[in-house]
Amino acid sequence: MTATVNADRVFHREIDRDYPMVDRGEGIYVFDSTGRRYIDGAGGVFVVNIGHGSPAVEQAIATQMRRIAFAHTGNFTSEAEQRFSAQLLALAPAGFSKVWMSTSGSAANETALKLARHYHLLAGKPEKTKVISRWNSYHGSSLGALSMTGQTRRREPYEPYLLNFPHIEPPYCYRCPFGKTPDSCAIDCAEELDRMIRRIGAQYVSAFIVEPVSGGPLGALAAPDGYFARVREICDRHDVLLIVDEVVTGPGRTGRNLGIDHWGVVPDLITMAKGIGGGYVPIGATLVHERVYAAFETSGTSFRHGETFAGHTLTAAIGSAVLDEIDRLDLVARAARMGEMLAAQLEALRDLPIVGDVRGKGLLRGIELVRDKATKAPFDRQRHVSEQVADEAMAQGLLVIAGGGCVDGVDGDTIALAPPYIVEPAEIQAIVDILRSAITAVAIRELAA
Repeated sequence: MTATVNADRVFHREIDRDYPMVDRGEGIYVFDSTGRRYIDGAGGVFVVNIGHGSPAVEQAIATQMRRIAFAHTGNFTSEAEQRFSAQLLALAPAGFSKVWMSTSGSAANETALKLARHYHLLAGKPEKTKVISRWNSYHGSSLGALSMTGQTRRREPYEPYLLNFPHIEPPYCYRCPFGKTPDSCAIDCAEELDRMIRRIGAQYVSAFIVEPVSGGPLGALAAPDGYFARVREICDRHDVLLIVDEVVTGPGRTGRNLGIDHWGVVPDLITMAKGIGGGYVPIGATLVHERVYAAFETSGTSFRHGETFAGHTLTAAIGSAVLDEIDRLDLVARAARMGEMLAAQLEALRDLPIVGDVRGKGLLRGIELVRDKATKAPFDRQRHVSEQVADEAMAQGLLVIAGGGCVDGVDGDTIALAPPYIVEPAEIQAIVDILRSAITAVAIRELAA
């Protein structure tokens, strides 16, 4: 029997790893129990946007706690739920009219999955059940959300339980799966959606779910211009709902209210989580366009779905306080400015021998690590190069997000960055300096191996 490294009672994410004990957070910094300080260059995991230890959020928690923390939404709504929903809708494109609150990104995407199904049922199209998504996407860990997820490593152990949902290639310009270059591209990655719908039969396809800028697995991969406009046209032609997963990108992470705003496309459903709670509370929300909600209202049919903590009063008050801070400090505009500064400094890392690509938008940035820059050949995944870089960076006081499998679901290494929006120019410099040092150290080891 293998000895257990961890002596405590927590079932950790990695069973063969010792975890430092976190003690506190302050601004963009996290401190462990030994007093060691880390720059939170990952925002936890695309979550922390207004920074750790916000006095405004602390006050909002205390104020709501003195009134009521929980009231079942089968019986009540609350001032907090109403206000938070209005704030979320103010972030969305015109036409969005309703919010379904939940407790995570997985739950938000499960809600969207069910809403799409119920919408088509009300339209007299019960065969429309399949949701198309993209390979190397991540939409959550619950079985419905995992069925939509395209990350092979996460899917593999649970494949027998997953719904038979199709996946298409992402708009991966650095490694175009169609062999095109930007000057010869006709947005084939979007046309693949049309081909997939036709192969399956449009009468069987319910929705297409997509991240405007990908998170961990693809390392802040953004679509080329024209992609989302074409996707919207294809979905409209085939009566397929467009679900935009803004769990990582909203609100403000890419320098716009929502990631999809970069392309001016209006989806049918928007899912959010992570940053709408700033890390202060587990949270999720599904925003519903009026054209979808109208199907329920016209038919007088309620949505058969629910969670115990949907619309949770304290959660809503905290989310509202986070959005207040984003507005008060003008942090969406700041994320755009600081994001450009971060991008410019990350570009300088292209001179490192294993940095193949640098990409992203706003304060969501990614680096792809390769064994050979000329051929773009990846490292063997067994080398865990991205994890080595993340570990090296942590040892030097910087937290980043390691991703794997971007090339083919197995090989491929990425590093993602998502610092809080309050990051200062000197702190951006420190992030890039440490990352350069960490990548250099790993490159020396790996290229000599």
